[in-house]
Amino acid sequence: MSEVCLVDEKITVENHLKPNCFVYLPKEGLQGEDIPSHVLWNNMKVDSVKVSFRPPLKLKEVFNAETSEVSENNIVATKVELEGYVGLSFESSKVTEIEVVVPVEFLIILSDGKVLKETKEIRLFRPQLNVEIRTKEIIINPKTGYVKGRIGIKNIGRGTLLMHFSTTEDSQIKVETPPQYKAFAERFVTDLVEELSNLGKVFPQFGEIVGELIEWENKDLIEFSSEDRDKYVEFLNRLANLLASDKNMLQRFVEAYAKAFAKNTELIEEVRKVIRLYESLVSRNILLINPFDEVRLTGNKGEIDIKISQTDRVLDTYKDIQLPKIELVSSEEIKFPIYRLFEWG
Repeated sequence: MSEVCLVDEKITVENHLKPNCFVYLPKEGLQGEDIPSHVLWNNMKVDSVKVSFRPPLKLKEVFNAETSEVSENNIVATKVELEGYVGLSFESSKVTEIEVVVPVEFLIILSDGKVLKETKEIRLFRPQLNVEIRTKEIIINPKTGYVKGRIGIKNIGRGTLLMHFSTTEDSQIKVETPPQYKAFAERFVTDLVEELSNLGKVFPQFGEIVGELIEWENKDLIEFSSEDRDKYVEFLNRLANLLASDKNMLQRFVEAYAKAFAKNTELIEEVRKVIRLYESLVSRNILLINPFDEVRLTGNKGEIDIKISQTDRVLDTYKDIQLPKIELVSSEEIKFPIYRLFEWG
């Protein structure tokens, strides 16, 4: 008969000497991210640890133990290197459901044949964008800036959704980045490259990664392929480990970004507006990647054909959302940020 694996809450000499074990699996996680887990035990002889699971979980790695009987839904860990610990890492994949609960069963087999059993559950969630087209015509008042007939948009799932607006080739009205913001971005990157290059001279170990960092800075993460995503995650892990190895280097790294920004403070008020926008959208689990981009209506009316690209914080793949053509109407020529066409739920 199996027993439940528990850990004593009170730390006393008597309890410390008792056989006990503890199983860890987070209660929640984002679909697509890696999920850590481990089994700890004390004052008992463990022969093996068997773990059973099911999709969308997939075993990625086992720590501190050899493995046998590895299959798609089971793993048996044996011959631990350091007594009292087995660590596991699971991959999770994105599924149709916004939330799914996955049970994971842990069997700790002792040398006397006794089996300790613990079943944990993890709730895997993901964001999901819901778009509501309320009218085929949006009217903008050029005097007050009031927008009538806005498109409803809401993240009905959980987790932060990263979004990017663009227009198709057939769209009469285009989404454009204002020249001053393009100039700001170019100057910022130039100054950042200079600051990071100087940092690389002070810390030679950082100099090896500067080129990669600048290369990633110039890429659009919305357009990442699955291969790009894996490479980017691997790069971020290397960067994080490198910066964590030297507090002074980490501080100088942060200062490099601050200095690059400080050299281009003429747009500070515009940046503050964007920060306020982000604060508003983050509360709704949405981040807009191109908040500066504008729509320009040169006549009294014109059609716009909008495409929404999206991903999440692990840069997983999501289908683009193609909106039906919508007519914009104004009594005179006008330009305004594209996010104002939407009502954020």
